[in-house]
Amino acid sequence: MNTLKKFSAIHLAIILGVVYVLQVIIGFEPGFRARVSPEWKFLTSFFGHSDMEHLYNNLFFITLFGTIYRLLTSEKIFWGTFIISALFANTTAFIFYPDSYIIGASGGAMGLLSALAVYKPRKIGLALGVPAPMYAVLAVYILINFAGITGSSTVAYEAHLFGLVTGFVIGIWLREREDEEEKAGKKADKESDNWEDKIRNWEQKYMLD
Repeated sequence: MNTLKKFSAIHLAIILGVVYVLQVIIGFEPGFRARVSPEWKFLTSFFGHSDMEHLYNNLFFITLFGTIYRLLTSEKIFWGTFIISALFANTTAFIFYPDSYIIGASGGAMGLLSALAVYKPRKIGLALGVPAPMYAVLAVYILINFAGITGSSTVAYEAHLFGLVTGFVIGIWLREREDEEEKAGKKADKESDNWEDKIRNWEQKYMLD
């Protein structure tokens, strides 16, 4: 069971694939449109896609960066990062386009990428197919999405950027948590050494001739 939990990114990719199959076969509509769609579809919008290319791109980000991220963190943190990033990304999209139609896991996928890049910036990933440190990968995709905003497109680049920002914040939190754990570990080791010294001194003073 613990081994299976390491493949959370693959599990998410399977869910996205199943939802898309349901869209194609039975016409399931997971997307969300403000003031028109029922509220629960805001959540299902994280898992649907507009076409195969849209799905493929998100599967790439999630299976590559998400798998690395999951191996470095935990199942809970992986899913939390994806959901929180998707939530903020899709919500903020309405700031720019109040009547927009929201669908896709891109915000969550970008959150995973960004969190990984901030948490472990020197890990190797792919930037447009080229191996590069994660800090460089993050910079490339930030530039791509900023460039997308200036053009005419149906892609919600603003949502992508907010997903990146959310992941960035989560990555900082992970680094701070790791630093605190490392400091606590060093403190515990130091206290342990002090007790060993105290016991040794006590033995030498009272038990040894």
